[in-house]
Parts: sequence; structure tokens; C-alpha cells
Amino acid sequence: MTILFQWLVEHAWIFYAACAIGVIIYAVRALAAQKERNLALFTLERDTAIARVIQAVAMVLIFIAIGVAIFVSTTFILPGLPIYNAGTPLPTSTSSAGVEPLTPGVTPTPNPTPELVIPTSASVATAVSVPTPPPPEPIETPTPAPTDTPEAAIAGELYVRFGDFAALVGYSLPAAEVTTAQPLPLTLYWKALEGTSPMDYLVFTHLLAGDGHLVAQHDGPPAGGARPITGWTSSETIVDLHSMVFQDTGYTGPARIAIGLYDSGSGRVPTETGDDHVVLPVAINVIP
Repeated sequence: MTILFQWLVEHAWIFYAACAIGVIIYAVRALAAQKERNLALFTLERDTAIARVIQAVAMVLIFIAIGVAIFVSTTFILPGLPIYNAGTPLPTSTSSAGVEPLTPGVTPTPNPTPELVIPTSASVATAVSVPTPPPPEPIETPTPAPTDTPEAAIAGELYVRFGDFAALVGYSLPAAEVTTAQPLPLTLYWKALEGTSPMDYLVFTHLLAGDGHLVAQHDGPPAGGARPITGWTSSETIVDLHSMVFQDTGYTGPARIAIGLYDSGSGRVPTETGDDHVVLPVAINVIP
């Protein structure tokens, strides 16, 4: 054990170098994630980048803490232990039992008197066992009260063509049960087709009650204007976020979501079935 402690103290620079490399690697990752967060256009991408920044910073702090712990241990703790002696040299190979090796050409004397080896104070100190301190008493940690698990997000796939230039291929919602206190975020996924849109159509997202009247809506260009339809490239996927604001804040009950494309001058774009909109296959329940 003494040899091990001496080796750790003498080669502590290896651990410092490893910690420094870890700090550099995760610092670079944190800077890259921060850059991605600044360039993110959507909330999901921004949240993912923030999580990566926090994780990288946490790893940097962990490596720094490990380096500090190694420095404190090798500088103050290990030298003070009874079984450690910084002045004791590492052992070398010697003759066993204190008997000197035979010299060539000299006949050994029969029944030699064994040499009496007197233990030194250093060996006595090494042989003394160090008492193990009693384990600390366990501290009871209060168990946190259970919290409600948030409802899983709802997502689905479909394929509805709008002309020869766009197809609605998917959607996602945070939950099927919503309140009128906050806007309802809806993410649409469009796929650009082989055709080219004749104009920059707007996307309408309407939350309709059971009798058909408008409960909430959001109309606007795809991706908040960052991806106009006339700039779509064939086969690419466009992520389109809409936050539907409630117009009828007193409504409660079942509702459905209608999606479509329109222009204020030419009207709505028909789907492949001839309808001017598509209803998402998900039931929404508006609660107080």
C-alpha cells in the first residue's frame, strides 16, 4: 500500500493531464452547442442545444473537481497517513531471510548460525495496523412527494397533397387535452413535391368546435416566414410551427383541427380529394 501511495503522489501529473484534456474537450463541446443554440430556428432545436450546453458545462466542472480532489489528496491527505512515508525508497530485490548469497569458490560452513535480524522502527511502524474509522451514521433523506407525470406528446403521420407542390405528411401536439389559458402549439411537417408553387401561400390552422364554429386559430407563412413555399426544394421536409390562439375562451368540449393553404386573393388550395382543407385524425378536448 505504501508503494501504491508513493507512486500516486509521484505520478499525479498523469491525472492532471487527463483532467485538463477532459476540460478542453467538453469546453469545446459547450461552445459548439452554444453556437447551435444561437442559430436554432425552432424551439425544439433550441432546447436540445441548451441541454447539450448544460451537460458539457457539468462535465467541465466534474473534471475540475476531480483535479482539485487529486491535488488535495496528494498534497495534504496522503502524506499525513501513518502507512505513507515520502522518504522511504521503493524496495529492491534482496536475498531472502537475510542470508547473503554464496560467493563462488568458497565452501559454505555446515549448519551456519542464522543471522539475527533486528526490526527497525520503520518496519515496526509499517507492521502496525491502522484502525479503520467507524462508518458514518446514515442520514435519512426525505423522499420527495410524487408529482403528476405530464401527458405524452401526440404525433401522427398522414399524406395529403395540396396541388403538385406540397404534401402534409405529419403533425405533433403536446397533449390531446388543452385549456384556453394558453395557446395550443401545433407542429406540421410538409414535404416539397416536384412542382413549384405559383405564389407564397399562407397556412391556416383552425381549432373547430363540434358545431363547426371557430375556437382557436393561427394563420401565417410556413416556419414563421423563414421558409416561403415558393422557395421549397423537391423532396425536402419543412418543419412548420403554429401557436393557435383561442378566440372563444369560454368553450369546453371536443374539438378538431383543420389545416389548409390559402391566398387572400385566389382563395384556398384544393387537396387531391377536392376539399379545401384536411382534418387531422386526432380528437382534442378543451377543458376549463
